[in-house]
Amino acid sequence: MSSSKKLHRITLQPIGAVLEAEEGTPLRDLLFEQGVEFPCGGQGRCRGCKVRVLQGHVSVNAAQREHLSEEELAQGWRLACQSRLEDDLVIELRQWDATILVNDAAFAFTPGEGLGIAVDVGTTTVVAQLLDLEKGYVLGVKTALNPQARYGADVMSRVNYAVAEGGADRLTELIRHEVGRLIHQLFTSSQADAARLRKITLVGNTVMHHLFCGIDLEPLSHTPFEPVNDGMQVFRGSELGWNLPADPVVRFLPCLGGFVGSDLLAGIMATGMHQSDELSVLMDLGTNGEILLGNREHILCASTAAGPAFEGARISMGMRAATGAIWRVTATDHRLDVQVLGNAQPRGICGSGLVDAVAAGLELRLIRPT
Repeated sequence: MSSSKKLHRITLQPIGAVLEAEEGTPLRDLLFEQGVEFPCGGQGRCRGCKVRVLQGHVSVNAAQREHLSEEELAQGWRLACQSRLEDDLVIELRQWDATILVNDAAFAFTPGEGLGIAVDVGTTTVVAQLLDLEKGYVLGVKTALNPQARYGADVMSRVNYAVAEGGADRLTELIRHEVGRLIHQLFTSSQADAARLRKITLVGNTVMHHLFCGIDLEPLSHTPFEPVNDGMQVFRGSELGWNLPADPVVRFLPCLGGFVGSDLLAGIMATGMHQSDELSVLMDLGTNGEILLGNREHILCASTAAGPAFEGARISMGMRAATGAIWRVTATDHRLDVQVLGNAQPRGICGSGLVDAVAAGLELRLIRPT
């Protein structure tokens, strides 16, 4: 006689969503898609996944006692990455929101046959567009959180999970499944004929390129951070587990360097800076940030971890630049003044607020230069 684990019900406030899952399920697996962030990859260090239990019981472990005060624990605050489902729960959380900017400007293209899909595999967000290759029309756009983010908000956390913890296959499986899901959503919402799909093109930074394509990340885990296989990778949809009628060709475009990916190559092509006589600058301020400077003669590029500058990663009260984040701190009349995004009650501080706070602290001599 087979036995099954008890099911528990989780109600999420204020959004009113209701989930069901088996007893013992990690809350990280349940709450990531509902907007809870895990900046340190579930190591219990950053408090970024803090949620409040309004009803029900969630046990407290040593990591939570180390990073949450007794007052916070008494008020029901828990670290989702350190908790498992053991009771029916009502949880208070903040919902993640992604705004996708649309540009309707005309662009040059060579007409083709059928439909195509363009995918930007970002460290935090995945965006897919369905295009009419003959007319250049965008027929649909779908976006989702990159499901790998539950194992770390930044690329180096994911490199560590892949290399040191043996999680590379898991990360590859997650991103391939998520892109496939977005593709099916595009055809469902647009009612376009999937049999007309001819090609799928993906771009992303070098770590996303390697993880999607199943390439060893070990060379990117240490200096000099030089990839050994950063070229274009070509698949068929069926090789990736995608059940698409025409089994289209899937291309992940080549990277430009260790941490400068094919998303910047796409930016160069889109802006035409490689054909321009004038010097121009192209910046991609994502979780992984890049700056390019150049023209048709030569292009220089550099990369940095831009995400922490905006998200306040691994800071006890750090958060994204979202509603409730202190984003600006100034020294006024010998005191600190703050501005909060959304004119709401402050919930934490993002990276720009941290930089301002240090500068204001130095100005007011609250912080010593040493």
